[in-house]
Amino acid sequence: MNETRALVEFVVGSNYADLPKEIVETVRLFILDDLACGFAGARAPWADMVATVVRDSTAGSNSMFGRAWTASPAQAALVNGVSIGGFECDHVYSPGSCHPSAGVFPAVLAAAEQGHIDGRGFLTAVALGYEILCRIGAAATRAVEDERGFHGPGTNAALGAAFGVGKALGLSEKVLLNAVGIAGSHGSGLLEFFHEGAMTKRMHPGRGSQLGLECVLLAQQGFTGPSTVLEGAQGFLNVYSPSPKPERLLSGLGQDYLLREITLKAYPCHISFHPTIDALQHFRAENPFDIQMIQHVKIVSETRMMESRFGGRRPTNLLGAQYSLPWSAALALSWDVADPAAWTERDLADPMVSHLAATMELDESKPAGFGANAEVELTVGGQRHVVTATDWKGAPTNPYTFQEMAEKFRRYVGDQLTNGTTEEIIARVERLEHEADVASLARLIRGVE
Repeated sequence: MNETRALVEFVVGSNYADLPKEIVETVRLFILDDLACGFAGARAPWADMVATVVRDSTAGSNSMFGRAWTASPAQAALVNGVSIGGFECDHVYSPGSCHPSAGVFPAVLAAAEQGHIDGRGFLTAVALGYEILCRIGAAATRAVEDERGFHGPGTNAALGAAFGVGKALGLSEKVLLNAVGIAGSHGSGLLEFFHEGAMTKRMHPGRGSQLGLECVLLAQQGFTGPSTVLEGAQGFLNVYSPSPKPERLLSGLGQDYLLREITLKAYPCHISFHPTIDALQHFRAENPFDIQMIQHVKIVSETRMMESRFGGRRPTNLLGAQYSLPWSAALALSWDVADPAAWTERDLADPMVSHLAATMELDESKPAGFGANAEVELTVGGQRHVVTATDWKGAPTNPYTFQEMAEKFRRYVGDQLTNGTTEEIIARVERLEHEADVASLARLIRGVE
């Protein structure tokens, strides 16, 4: 017992100097990826819808991706969380079904901008918020999502955000414990969205980011929350998970960083497709062909990839496409899917992509492994090819370099910023620990009227 309190004590007692150098460099990549994803998603219609509601109901000085106007810290965390997480390009900790990219980062960014936090404090808060969220997800296990039907990031994002913001603002153990206790009552998010590709999925981690920040503000006013919110009999783990593993909350804390297992996305679709999509992109680059030459495609993977959640062949909207293995694979055989501009509802009417997705053979004979070790059999121009999908750019075993992430950032920003501003953001993230005030960096993500 008392795992919640132990996590709070660890976060309050940890500082930048306690972070291993490799963790600092990993988190630096995460931050640049967060900024890239925010620009990719800022142009999406659902992000505009949320921003419109926010603009009509708030005032403040916090920055948002691609928007010249500003909002309160909590509302900025919401809009930025929807932008980062709403285009299926944010990184993920799959074993715990959590998205610290869209859940922790927007809240910490808002707090850092409002509180004029320096670069080292910002890096530390992001790292600790990420790490604790991964541990909460691992302790709850994927059963929260796979058995109970909750959308994992919707249930746990507020907790990670509260830890990250609490660290950024230098809360005492007492206040942070209350903030986390409050955040535990804000878990939400249902998987029902995938049947229709509904937009609720786009908002879950962003809403958690907003609520986690608000929980900190409430705790600062004296509002209280249960000190056993994670491990208690009616606490987060026992209520949301049918098979919790509370020992994972503290095992190796401060030594074995779970955030090392976070996977970054090279393509804006469900993370479990990435080995397959990456393999097809490489095959296409090495074997140029006209899409009309493809005669047969067969994907051999695990049962989970073939179920209704991921096996839909005729998506009616973009989320349905990004959640469809056959559609994503068909698009990867047709376009450069590392370019976010390739993922539009325009493609839903593409006759060749539609034909490939509809006729693709799906074989579920591979052992369970969350999409790893898939095989793709292709017949192109009468020749049969077998492509093995075992790894992908962004996996822990195939990480991005900073320069590779910088290229992704430039691609995702597109024409939303001037070249000078784009390069300034990259340079300042590269030396983030030397920033005197993150607020000046945050202001660079704003749009121009």
